[in-house]
Amino acid sequence: MKEIILVGTYHFEQHAEVIKDKEYEIERLVEDLLDFNPTKIALEWEMEFNDELNKEYKDSKGNYSLNEIQQIGFRLAQKLQHENVYAVDWTGNLTQVDMDKLNFSVQRYPKIYRSMNILTEKTPDVKSDTSLIRSYQELNHADYIAEIENMYLSFVSVEDEKGEKVGFNFLNKWFERELMIFKNVVKIVAEHDYERIFLLIGSDHIWLLKNLFEGRGWKVINPFADQV
Repeated sequence: MKEIILVGTYHFEQHAEVIKDKEYEIERLVEDLLDFNPTKIALEWEMEFNDELNKEYKDSKGNYSLNEIQQIGFRLAQKLQHENVYAVDWTGNLTQVDMDKLNFSVQRYPKIYRSMNILTEKTPDVKSDTSLIRSYQELNHADYIAEIENMYLSFVSVEDEKGEKVGFNFLNKWFERELMIFKNVVKIVAEHDYERIFLLIGSDHIWLLKNLFEGRGWKVINPFADQV
């Protein structure tokens, strides 16, 4: 049986002032993740640049850039003495223009727009007075992930004033990206009957990836499931 440890993450560069003072908490988080003993570490990095990612991994030697890929992914892989890490991302055809169109058009739908704003306000954050582990517990909580799923799927009905299916087109490109990430992870374990993959990826991706891996028969592990 194949297993995946699916961890939604913050993007550390967006919280640089707080994260730079949390090295001890990052170490504690990684120590907790060690207990799951993944066989491979997959990261949100373009797959076509896998060689560059692994050069950075091998050159880092404990000196990590202020991003979650290195601070968590590289640390975990090095503590497990993994020779390589694996780039599995694919940004695809989704552009900032698509995002801007959606954000503008959704304002025509008060219920969806209101739900988006409420969820934004509820989104867990990295804070100086909250432990990093606690922040990750909140970010990966099943209820929060379910709310993200509900919000994304509500976009399917969003159209602009000319009738363009803005939400449908956004979701089409979003699903394509998720399917490619799924495919890239499946590819790195194709020759093995058993693997336990650790995938560190932005939290918005978790709901659909979870469904995809479970549909494939994988066991999906949320390392924070019983901690909140």
